Parts: sequence; C-alpha cells; structure tokens
Amino acid sequence: QEQENINKQLVDSQNELRLIMDTSAEGIYGIDLEGNCTFCNKSCLKLLGYEEHEQLLGKNMHRQIHYAKRDGSEFPVEECNIYKALRQSDGTHISDEVFYKADGTTMDVEYYSYPQFKDGKITGAVVTFLDISDRRRKEAEIEYLSCHDLLTGLYNRRFFEEELKRLD
Repeated sequence: QEQENINKQLVDSQNELRLIMDTSAEGIYGIDLEGNCTFCNKSCLKLLGYEEHEQLLGKNMHRQIHYAKRDGSEFPVEECNIYKALRQSDGTHISDEVFYKADGTTMDVEYYSYPQFKDGKITGAVVTFLDISDRRRKEAEIEYLSCHDLLTGLYNRRFFEEELKRLD
C-alpha cells in the first residue's frame, strides 16, 4: 500500500512537471554530454516545426538545428555557445543567432543554456529559447525609418548629422 502511494505520487509529480513544461511559451530542450536531445516540450516542437517528440529525442541538436550560422556558413560545434555552457560549467545567454527549423528555414532566436548537475557532475544542459524573428524585423524597420525619409526613401537629416559625427 505504501509503495503504491509513493508510485502514485511519483507519477503525479512527473505529470505536473510535463504539464508545466508543455504550457510554457518558450521552447525547452535538454541535451546530454554528447549533445543528444534528452527531452523537449511542445513549444520546442512547434517553434522548430516538428510534429513528434521522437523527431528530436536522441538526435544531436547541434546538427539538427544549430549547424550553420545566419549566412549559411558552417557553425563548428567548438564555437557553439550551448556547448560552452557544458565545457565551462556556466550558463550563457545569446540573442543574435539562428536555429534551423525542420523545413530548413531559419529562425532568429534568443536562448539561454545552463548546465545540468547531478551529484556535483555535469550531466548535460537545458536550453530555453524564443523566436525573436518579428522583433528583429521591427528593429530593422525602426532603424531604417530613423535614417530615411518616409515619403522618398532618401537619407534624412538625422542620418547626415550622424555621418558627420562619425567622419569627424
């Protein structure tokens, strides 16, 4: 009887954790020391364009979604900030990289990567991320409008004043 209660509490706790993860707007996934996906939430699947957890579980996430830079050039795993969190035992926050979706298109992301510890040893990392593509587009539009005339598209006075300062 006591063992059944303990097992029920464990199952309830696991279900509660899964519910919390799956209702988060952020994409969340975990990797082991080799970079293979150990878990992912529904937002992770949705943001990356996957249908089933099995499409990511066990796969190397760097090769799956982070293999190239914005310009399409190869992104060596040695330079990957997610893996730096594993090597340096410290968290990282990045907001100027892209993840590749299931269909091969890119998504501007802001992500955090933190190592997971068990018994004082690193066992992997947890990555949380958001799609910031809309924010990037709006920032670019604001930057353009701040330096160009809305009607003609020509550079405005502010642009020339900034250029004069820079040239001085």
